[in-house]
Amino acid sequence: MVQLIKASNSYDFDFHTASFAYMNKYPNPFAKHVRSSDTLEQFVDRQGKLRTTKLVVKTGSLPLFIKPFLGSSLDSWIIEKLVIDPKLGIMLAYSANVDHRKFIKVEEYLHYTSEGTRTHIESKVKFLSNFAGMKEKIEQWSQNRFQSNMRNSQEGLKYVMNKFKERISKETWRANL
Repeated sequence: MVQLIKASNSYDFDFHTASFAYMNKYPNPFAKHVRSSDTLEQFVDRQGKLRTTKLVVKTGSLPLFIKPFLGSSLDSWIIEKLVIDPKLGIMLAYSANVDHRKFIKVEEYLHYTSEGTRTHIESKVKFLSNFAGMKEKIEQWSQNRFQSNMRNSQEGLKYVMNKFKERISKETWRANL
């Protein structure tokens, strides 16, 4: 059975700041598990939407019950696709692991919307394992781990938004001298 998490969150930052921060979220002190983040493709389509594809490499420790199969730690390659519509104030993001998919397939869908000076996020995450005999246990462990890491992701994004806001404030101050 597929495990599913749905969540929502809002930030006291406008859409442009939130979408910029999302695209530039690494590195930050809340994401020490991220080894690299590379932009593979980026372009503006005919409708004026920014489309980006990234490859992110993350590392993490594994539970005791899976160590005999995969070892004690694991690097995972994540593909991330973004579509930002600045006219409508909407950003859609999709990410999924591209390796270890027999062990676990994790897909995350994010929907950012502008709410004036705030940005609202709806998220949905699916977990699916095809690892015979341990499917439910792996899916449940992955879901629990993801939920515990959600707070760090939110704090990391807030950190990047605050840093961006500080930088803009300093540049505005200097320009007014």
